[in-house]
Amino acid sequence: MTDCAATMCVVGRSLQEHGCNMIYMHALHLVAETIRHCFLEVDALIASSKKVFLKSPKHLHAFHSRCPNIPEPPQPILIRWEHGWRQLFYYAKYFEQIKAVILESLEFNPNEAGAIKDSQTKFPRHIC
Repeated sequence: MTDCAATMCVVGRSLQEHGCNMIYMHALHLVAETIRHCFLEVDALIASSKKVFLKSPKHLHAFHSRCPNIPEPPQPILIRWEHGWRQLFYYAKYFEQIKAVILESLEFNPNEAGAIKDSQTKFPRHIC
């Protein structure tokens, strides 16, 4: 197991050679983390929905059959700020479709898994 520190150092040196300041990269990560902590309900919704699809080919198949033109939800990597943004923009773009799949598909039984129940309770039923 590794924390990829050696790889991060190599990438950091490469970025510095191209004129990128690592302080800015770290600042972007801190901004992303701060925003994530300010919107805990959104973060919890994305996390619970991710769990629904992460380990279940059955749920992914139901997702693809209901929404064939939508890519799979991106897998998060918390140490990389751009993945958090990618997830956030994905869920913002496809919010209604993902909500419909999780709330209305028969394959998503809340008694089957805790992640399904969590996800279903976190999706708002009505938006004013």
